[in-house]
Amino acid sequence: MSLWKVLDGSRAAEGLANQVASGEVAHAWLLLGPTGSGKRPAAVAMAAALNCRVEPGRGCGECSSCLRIGRRRHPDVHHIVPEGPLIPVDMIRDTVIPEANRSPFEGDRKVFIVEEAERMNPAAQNSLLKTLEEPQPDTVFILISDREEELLDTIRSRCRVVRMEPVPEERIVQFLAKEGAQPEVALLCARLAEGDLERARILAFGDDAMERRRVWTSIPRRLTSPLDAQDASAEIVEQARAAVKAFEQLQKPEIEELAEALGEKRGTAQARNALQKRHKRELRRLEEEVLGEALQALGAFYRDVLAARVGGEEGITNLDLLDEIRDWAASDIPDMGFVTAIERCVEARAALLKNANPSLQIEATLVQLTALVPPQAKVGAI
Repeated sequence: MSLWKVLDGSRAAEGLANQVASGEVAHAWLLLGPTGSGKRPAAVAMAAALNCRVEPGRGCGECSSCLRIGRRRHPDVHHIVPEGPLIPVDMIRDTVIPEANRSPFEGDRKVFIVEEAERMNPAAQNSLLKTLEEPQPDTVFILISDREEELLDTIRSRCRVVRMEPVPEERIVQFLAKEGAQPEVALLCARLAEGDLERARILAFGDDAMERRRVWTSIPRRLTSPLDAQDASAEIVEQARAAVKAFEQLQKPEIEELAEALGEKRGTAQARNALQKRHKRELRRLEEEVLGEALQALGAFYRDVLAARVGGEEGITNLDLLDEIRDWAASDIPDMGFVTAIERCVEARAALLKNANPSLQIEATLVQLTALVPPQAKVGAI
């Protein structure tokens, strides 16, 4: 199955796939759009299409090259992600630019996918600029961003811009149902994913993601004291560490695959070193994502309570918790308490991106929520 399949229903992705298939491949692309618009899977599908030998220009999704690209294990496809709040200039100068000047190890194209490209500081963007102006003929850059205004004009002007859009909820429901999800599960996952088909699939068919969500959504009713907040905080951090540990096990075979693919060819040491650095970045990013996922889930729960309170139940995200949300909406907690709780969750997530101590930041936030939205103040028992 082609890696474009996960983007079924996206007109922008269809147009992008057709450009790549026709050979209209720019040396630098900029994929723009909100969270959930499919920028990351589109970039991966492009990388597969550019390196697939079975279906060149399209990507079969089944050959060794496509499978490894989909799992982020291909030596010629590099994912550049933020380290904490930034993609620092040193990463661009010391890692990206030297690697971009080398020939592909085994594929036809060396592809650099720069995620959250707006988090390159100005020095990093300027450092990348010369490489974008004078690229190697077999190198392609794909920049991903949902904050176009934070990219330098000089960067934007040297990229072919594609604007992605979220997949409509009804389309996601159709896709999930077609793939075997029960109707109520499909609707819930589509609502939770907010237009992100890839995320909806993970929720619908991945036990780990849905199990973590059960933990996150149980927290509001448990925050009866600062001690409870500490316990819940420790559980969130432990969930993040467990996800990291599980992903570490998935990373181990990649070293063996790389050795098998490259043998003792020139440049192997550099490739192994780059792989080790990427593994560390991936683990750090995963921990950040799981912690952010918890805070996002808490904020969404309190937002749903406000929606129910003003009669906006059609917009509720946590459809499976509707009775509980109604109980909270009937409580004597003032609206401002929920508004402030949502703000605290957003602020805490932003702080994590700035290298705040995860345990302390999560704990402090939950202690604040205990005071702002205490469960014992609501009507009825949960």
